[in-house]
Amino acid sequence: MKKLSIVPILALMLFSFQAKSQSKEVTNQVMEGASKKHNATTVKFKITGITCAGCSNAIYNELKEVDSVLEHSVEYPGDIAVIEFDGSKTSIKALKLIIEKKGFKAEVIKGKV
Repeated sequence: MKKLSIVPILALMLFSFQAKSQSKEVTNQVMEGASKKHNATTVKFKITGITCAGCSNAIYNELKEVDSVLEHSVEYPGDIAVIEFDGSKTSIKALKLIIEKKGFKAEVIKGKV
């Protein structure tokens, strides 16, 4: 009978170890995300040359491929791009060049984003 009571205890121990391991993994992911946000810089561009939603989608998809871009949006109508990026990995100038290589003109909008 003593052997049977050990089985549930061992099962509980294994379960708690696995839950604790998963908890650490989630914590590490949250910390990694927080550290990326710590270096985050936001820039707002006025884009000239957007004539349709396809144009804004082309810019959006190009920015989506940039590893250092954390979040971004491209508005049409409005012709505004707001980009949050890791300032330790790229620059405003580099992001402007990405937009201009797609055939649009981009100017930084000064002030609060």
